[in-house]
Amino acid sequence: MLKQGSVQFDIQNKRKRTPLLEAVSQGHLGMTHLLIALGADINAVDGEGNSCLHLAMATEMFNSEDAPLDLLNECCTSLNLKIEERLSGIVVARYLASQGADFHHKNNKNNTPLDLIKDPNLRKKLEAFLPPQCLLCRNKEATTKVHPCEHLLTCEECSNVALKRCLRCLKPVTSRGRVESPKFEEKGVQTLAETVDEFKIRELN
Repeated sequence: MLKQGSVQFDIQNKRKRTPLLEAVSQGHLGMTHLLIALGADINAVDGEGNSCLHLAMATEMFNSEDAPLDLLNECCTSLNLKIEERLSGIVVARYLASQGADFHHKNNKNNTPLDLIKDPNLRKKLEAFLPPQCLLCRNKEATTKVHPCEHLLTCEECSNVALKRCLRCLKPVTSRGRVESPKFEEKGVQTLAETVDEFKIRELN
């Protein structure tokens, strides 16, 4: 059904969860990877304000069927974790962040996904790979760079605020531009697409 383009990525169930959020909450990593590759909004949130990262952190282990194991191996290595942990929630969260998921987003309880990490050392390792936080709202990823100092300062929503000086170094701002978060190369999408005919919309009911 997905490969035929018949699934609405923004459709929500009673808990305000999209197909991507449902896939993450149920530990279906292969489906999660495919939905992202096909353009699902990776920063969608449910009725409680939880993003895919909040849900990933609450999932102990993910199903390995059709999972992008090569990408997970990279994430696992970057966090200095054992290969046996590549399907854990923290590694999957690292993968989702590499695809553009926002670790700075707060849910309705005012918690970011980082707040759900109990191990302080693991949290520090993960923070090292995250993009900087918006210096104005402190709630979103900074995606706007100012010139000539090239510091990342504000998120998309706050980028309309006219800044005469950089908030970090105080140098005069001559121009600004949006930058995109780097992502791992997509692999195996063609193979995955051939395995999802059995995907059922009933998962959203």
